[in-house]
Amino acid sequence: MERQLIVVAGPETGRIFSLHDGQTMVIGRGQASSTQINDPRMSRVHCQVQVDGGKTWLLDNGSSSGTFVGGEKITRHELKPGEVFQLGDTQIRFQLTSHQEANTLAGDQAFGRPKPQPAIAPLKDLIGTSLAHYRLDAIIAAGESGMIFKATDSEKHRVAAVKVLSPAPSHQEQQRERFVRAMRTMIDVRNPHIVQLYNAGKSGPYCWAAMEFVEGEDLTKVIQRIGVEGMLDWREVYRVAVHVGRALHEAYQRKIIHRNVTPANILRRHRDKVCLLGDLMLAKALEGSLARQVTQPGQLIGDVPYMSPERTRDQVGVDHRSDIYGLGATLYALLTGRPPFECSSLPELIRMVRQEEPRQPREFQLSIDDTFQDTVLQLLAKRPEDRFQTPAALLRDLERIGRYNNLEADWSEWSG
Repeated sequence: MERQLIVVAGPETGRIFSLHDGQTMVIGRGQASSTQINDPRMSRVHCQVQVDGGKTWLLDNGSSSGTFVGGEKITRHELKPGEVFQLGDTQIRFQLTSHQEANTLAGDQAFGRPKPQPAIAPLKDLIGTSLAHYRLDAIIAAGESGMIFKATDSEKHRVAAVKVLSPAPSHQEQQRERFVRAMRTMIDVRNPHIVQLYNAGKSGPYCWAAMEFVEGEDLTKVIQRIGVEGMLDWREVYRVAVHVGRALHEAYQRKIIHRNVTPANILRRHRDKVCLLGDLMLAKALEGSLARQVTQPGQLIGDVPYMSPERTRDQVGVDHRSDIYGLGATLYALLTGRPPFECSSLPELIRMVRQEEPRQPREFQLSIDDTFQDTVLQLLAKRPEDRFQTPAALLRDLERIGRYNNLEADWSEWSG
């Protein structure tokens, strides 16, 4: 009689691990585990299963999100055949391979427990395969929610960027279907400063969105170079403000809150230095129950310096003025080479975002225009009501600064 662990829901549904007498299997996503399950919500060493004296024990390893059996959080639990435990978005069932196991499976179905599904390939293994008419050629980036691939559109004969979400647990299937429908409602959005959505769909277990491929770099890389190449001229930063301000104006008109305006989500095209805001369509599709909150702050440390004070508390009070703050924090980093607040301690960093005032950008770059510095600092006001109340108000202020300083900007693209 052989003991088995079967992944019945999550990014790697279908994987099977065998257990032997006296064995301890470490389960997690890290290299120190025995499984290396590709679930970003799972700890690197999440839990372990021990076979000892004919009994099978499940022990939590101090994981960040906990180990659950029957909806209850456990630290140590004796597993019975047919029991399912959950780690992050992954569900694993313990079973015995024998005739008795067949009866256990029947019992599982009678009680509505999940049954093993066909194996699902990890996202990295999708290179060379196609989703609809998009051939996935290379990985551009990987994040908590999925991967972005450089792809070839065989119908339109063009390059695209395809974002593929990690396969969802079965209880999130309806949410993923809503995600696809919401994405498709955004296909008609056309703005020179928003990454265009081409198509969206669901192929097997994978939800995906095909978007415009921007030959350029995100502003994180620009900020990283500032310490080596010197400060970015404030006039270039002004241009970023105008471009992203126009993107936020489009979002405001469509009642979309981005919730994550950071340097990583703003692309600057190489050929003309035009900036485009990314993930706006994703923000629309993730509204409601799929919208992520700050439930695991340690995983969001890179974004916290660009979060508005209200966003560090919850998502309930977040509106378009939080996006305006995110733009201000990004402009500040472009002017100074660093975000408004920096600290290795997450609680202290959050305290600084909520309570402290940033140093004036002119302390880092003397040539900054006073009126533009005032605009950036107003974007960073602690209270939403003290910021620009709409992107249109911001754009009117930027137009005034541009005309006073004889800066080139085609204001015919926007009428406010």
